[in-house]
Amino acid sequence: MKIKQRLRFWLGSLTGQIILVALCALALVQLVSLQIYRLEREEALGLVNSRFTLQRLMAVTRLLHQSPPELQQEVLRASRSETLLLSLSRQPPEDGERNPVFERIVRNRLGYPAPLAIHINAETGRGHALPPLSESRQRRPHHQHGTDIRLYGGIELDKGVWLHFTSLVDAENTGWSLRAILSLGLLAALLTGLMIWLLQRITRPLKQLARRAEQLGRGDKAEPLAETGPSEIRDTLSAFNRMQERLDRFVTDRTRMLAAISHDLRTPLTSLQLRCEFLPEGEDKHKLQQGLKRMEQMLNATLRFARDDGQDEPMRDLDLSSLVQSLCDDLQDAGHKVILEEREPILFHGRSQALRRALQNLLENGIKYGNRVEVRLLDEPGHIRILIRDFGPGIAEDQLEEVFKPFTRLDSARNLEDGSIGLGLAIARTLIHQHGGELHLSNHSRGGLLATVLLPH
Repeated sequence: MKIKQRLRFWLGSLTGQIILVALCALALVQLVSLQIYRLEREEALGLVNSRFTLQRLMAVTRLLHQSPPELQQEVLRASRSETLLLSLSRQPPEDGERNPVFERIVRNRLGYPAPLAIHINAETGRGHALPPLSESRQRRPHHQHGTDIRLYGGIELDKGVWLHFTSLVDAENTGWSLRAILSLGLLAALLTGLMIWLLQRITRPLKQLARRAEQLGRGDKAEPLAETGPSEIRDTLSAFNRMQERLDRFVTDRTRMLAAISHDLRTPLTSLQLRCEFLPEGEDKHKLQQGLKRMEQMLNATLRFARDDGQDEPMRDLDLSSLVQSLCDDLQDAGHKVILEEREPILFHGRSQALRRALQNLLENGIKYGNRVEVRLLDEPGHIRILIRDFGPGIAEDQLEEVFKPFTRLDSARNLEDGSIGLGLAIARTLIHQHGGELHLSNHSRGGLLATVLLPH
């Protein structure tokens, strides 16, 4: 399984895909080169063999003309070889696709008289100019399997005797030899090593970019990336650095503006509260005081959220199980029913105070509307799952996302007297998102609301 995973990882990576393409291209080039080499070598060997055959054939013809008839067979036996078959016959060779060029060369070099005939048939190593198979068998001597005929025919001697000849070329093993395989393997290994070094050098900045993007998604501020590597990668890193700077400036400006607006509103609100005190007692005064109190609660919550959101709390390794345990213990000490399943320590790299506030909001929300809360921590591949279930009435399916909007309250049961202004879930989701996580709400199958927090490892 691990081997398959590693293979899938390599084939899915840029380095693995480029190396695979390079090796396929290398094998293709080697195959094409080998085929071209075979064809060229075959042509060259054919030319050399033809010239050598003609020279030996002319030498044998001269010897036969100078030898008495009783010694001609001895001359033939001495002149035969594995690549040149010779025989004497009174039958002329059958007509085929004769080669006048070779016939003229032999006649001129031998000074052969015109009355004596010369029949020479030539073919390439791929069988071009071959006569029909039946004729070939009738006039060719039997030869061993795996040979390739180049020249054949006959030369007329004195008294109606013909010298029949057949030129053969030993078949070669044109496949992959051990030396060729070792050479290709060595070349492929050198090429792979060089490409791995080069691609790792090129992709190292991209890996740093991926890690930094993950850190940015978790809200972990870091120094700008070093802009190194090829020009395209430098441009990408430069664009990422600019994006990170702009995002940081945008978030900072937004938080400061929110805090400033909330702070500036406190002055007219205080003035309205003072003026309200001088109003005569009655229902109108009571409603005005309730509205002003509500506004003050919203401003205080907004200021607290802006202040906490703007804190530059450092990221560090923390024991998430201990953090959740301490929150549950505090609620149990206050008399609330909170059950936490036992769990081994789970380490997480994040902001302790921000996570504490987010989880505390979820737990208090469950206590407020569900009376009892169960908490589970699951350490799963790739992420940590925190399940917080209450035993309240739940939320309508079409309202599960609406409750995350700031200042959203769903029913009259959650009245203004409880001090809730509808920022708890919005703050919790914002803080979870700052850690690169997700927060989802769903109705439990056995009743109640289930809050699921996913935090990346």
